[in-house]
Amino acid sequence: MSSEVTPSLVVRAISSIELYQFCELLMEAANWFESRGEPLWKFDQITPHSLLANYRLDEMYMGYVAGKPVAAMVLNNRSGGIEVDVSIRRASLFMHKLTVARDFAGKGLAKLMVDWARRHAQKQGFSLLSLICNCRDERLRWTLSQFGFDEVEQVNAQHQLQRYFCLDLANCKVALEPSTQYSPRFNYTLLKENKPLLG
Repeated sequence: MSSEVTPSLVVRAISSIELYQFCELLMEAANWFESRGEPLWKFDQITPHSLLANYRLDEMYMGYVAGKPVAAMVLNNRSGGIEVDVSIRRASLFMHKLTVARDFAGKGLAKLMVDWARRHAQKQGFSLLSLICNCRDERLRWTLSQFGFDEVEQVNAQHQLQRYFCLDLANCKVALEPSTQYSPRFNYTLLKENKPLLG
């Protein structure tokens, strides 16, 4: 955790009008990893069309500081392309595409997003939070371990090494931060216009 004061973060599911902001956060992260020679996602996987083909709107979450979107993640009960043991799959809320805007990197926001997801998973009755991230970046893997994740490596049916990260909600030794607010839906009153909730 950074020594700087951690900003207050509001996390909620996105609306359809926020999908492009969600994609922009993912694209920025993908560009940054690509520039370091460590591609994390293929760009065609994080377009609005591709995301909607794989995830529902109410599975996509953004974190906001003072109303500005600064972080993103997907939460659902599917492991995506990673083969996961049946017992882990049943017990897990899966986190995908955890991202923090580069301007806010190092301020503790990734930890706040994980903590929010931990609370959300517990409320939903899951015993594990599993992050689907087949990354090779040593710094990122170390950071995830500091959040309480255990790294799981396995070889799939195609003899490819796969990696994901698993956090035991009941036995995690890493304390939760108090700075996240639960706001599950988009508030249309912000637009000064009454509209039905989407997603």
